[in-house]
Amino acid sequence: MPAAYTATQKAAISQFTNITQADNKTAARVLRSHNWNLEVAVNEHLEHGGPPQNAPLRAGLGKLFDKYRDNKAEPDLVGPEGTMKYFQDIGVDLEGVDVLIASELLKCEILGELKRQNFIDGWASTNADTIPKQKSLLAARKQSLTTPTSRPLFHAIYKHTFTIARQSTSQKVVPLEFALTNWRTLFSSPSIEWRTESTPWLDYWCDFLEARWKKSVNRDMWEQTYQFFEQTMQDESMDWYSEEGAWPSVIDEFVTFVREEKRGGEGQAGEMDVE
Repeated sequence: MPAAYTATQKAAISQFTNITQADNKTAARVLRSHNWNLEVAVNEHLEHGGPPQNAPLRAGLGKLFDKYRDNKAEPDLVGPEGTMKYFQDIGVDLEGVDVLIASELLKCEILGELKRQNFIDGWASTNADTIPKQKSLLAARKQSLTTPTSRPLFHAIYKHTFTIARQSTSQKVVPLEFALTNWRTLFSSPSIEWRTESTPWLDYWCDFLEARWKKSVNRDMWEQTYQFFEQTMQDESMDWYSEEGAWPSVIDEFVTFVREEKRGGEGQAGEMDVE
């Protein structure tokens, strides 16, 4: 790696390559174009991929895609049966976070469907053009989810999960049942566990929604839940929380639920202590 890079820049390049499986040259180029902001650079690369790859690699990926097509009348689509067979071949646990990782990489719009262009672009951006390479890359991404440097990757997977959790591409909300299932998958081992030293946040969140909310989940609520997750993982006391903040009402109600029903009315006790 050229000596012209600072120690911080070298660390960013290393983290970028670990997350995206891109080479050092690509990592440096993308990071430089985004002012060395690691999260922005990773998200941009994961969203749009790298520059066009060589023709033989893309041709090979096209042939691999054709192998799993289950409807010859749809040349650019692999349906549910072919997709499930392909996911099994690359070692994806269809009930685990694996399927969410793969779906984000391949930009699936519906869970259980693959589109030719997204399939080729996704794998070409990582130079994974064979089943063994693809299986290895997905396993590496899964293993890396709990590391702090992979948080941009996890956030990208989290955001894309909303897309495939919808019942159709025209829907703007996710049924609560599906949202809960995906939150439990995303925020449990082997992914990142949403819990801190004294607070099982995921359990509290699901208990609250099942008892008090019972509405569908829109994209804003989905994303704000992620932001709340980040804050609670940094400081479980919730001293940073303010009712004057921009949190949606469901988060406000959840904070009250935790303070009053899970922590013995700590908010009210705090006010009495001040007096």
